[in-house]
Amino acid sequence: MNFGACLTVLILLAAPASAAAKEQPVKNKASLSEAARYKVPEGWAEEFSPNQGDPQALLSRGLHKIKIRLSGGAGSRYKTAGDFLVGFESRSKNGKPAEKTGAAEVSGLRVMVYRREVAVSLPLPDTGGPAVFAQEEFCAVPAGKMFFILSYSYGDSIPDSAYDGLDAWRKFLKDFKVLKNKTPGR
Repeated sequence: MNFGACLTVLILLAAPASAAAKEQPVKNKASLSEAARYKVPEGWAEEFSPNQGDPQALLSRGLHKIKIRLSGGAGSRYKTAGDFLVGFESRSKNGKPAEKTGAAEVSGLRVMVYRREVAVSLPLPDTGGPAVFAQEEFCAVPAGKMFFILSYSYGDSIPDSAYDGLDAWRKFLKDFKVLKNKTPGR
């Protein structure tokens, strides 16, 4: 086979893979919009991506981040909210369990809100510098056989005096609605 024929075969083989990769975020957006309704806070940006096999939306304004993750479906790392709450992703630094901060009403359900410390900056390899940690609040909201993991964090250890991201987070929780008759797995 000559060089031109080999190149053509390689391009044709790569085309379906790149098209599928471009469609993935749309699939995530569709999965989330079928399962829940939420308002993006004013001045925030929204983007979609998979996270450990789960569809996820990231709302951001500077270093403020709200994540919406739909877990418990096919390919998900966690089958139940209980699995997530005892898993390593819900733990603070040094493996400490997340601390309960109180309850909130989300989509007509009373759910527990947790707080944990997350790394927002890690030292470069082989430098031995300190890591910087910040607080993250999160909750798990049932959605039929699946569940949402909602979280808020500010990516710095020094609070933002110009904007109250926690206020936006609390309003977000009040407005978040699970679509009971549309949730996958129901």
